[in-house]
Amino acid sequence: MSMRQSDPFEQDPVTVGLRFAEIVTGTTISDEPPAPESPLGRLEAFAEEHGSAALTPEHVRAAQEGRPLPPPA
Repeated sequence: MSMRQSDPFEQDPVTVGLRFAEIVTGTTISDEPPAPESPLGRLEAFAEEHGSAALTPEHVRAAQEGRPLPPPA
């Protein structure tokens, strides 16, 4: 009985797709929560305090630009 030797470079299609998406978008896909000081971390904290319905495109722009988030409307 012969066992197929596993190829160390062979990966499942989902993993290959995720890595390709990271390369194309210049991002990192993670299961970890974002750092609190990151734009996404700041938006998540704002949404937790004020509700996700309070987030607007202006909040996203402010977070991306590193500005303070405007108060909820």
